[in-house]
Amino acid sequence: MSEGTVAERVIRVFANFKKVPPEEIKPETTFEELQLDSLDGMNLIFELEEEFDLMVPDDKVQSMKSVGEAIEGIQYLLDHPELQVQMAPPPAPKTTL
Repeated sequence: MSEGTVAERVIRVFANFKKVPPEEIKPETTFEELQLDSLDGMNLIFELEEEFDLMVPDDKVQSMKSVGEAIEGIQYLLDHPELQVQMAPPPAPKTTL
């Protein structure tokens, strides 16, 4: 896991994604201000999931509209791992006799 608080790590992911210094990203910065389209949003969620080794439920993704809401959402999922989306196990290989 990377170093720093949840907020620092989320801001770092946003800054790396937008290729700007982390100082330019504040919790009150909205996704609209960052000019994120829906594809950017999906890619950003994938990067956050990778950074924090978790799966963000779709309903949580839809409710995030700012960096601060992303920080709160990630922190909530870290505090409540039972609410994370569980990845389905791969199907068992079929064997023929």
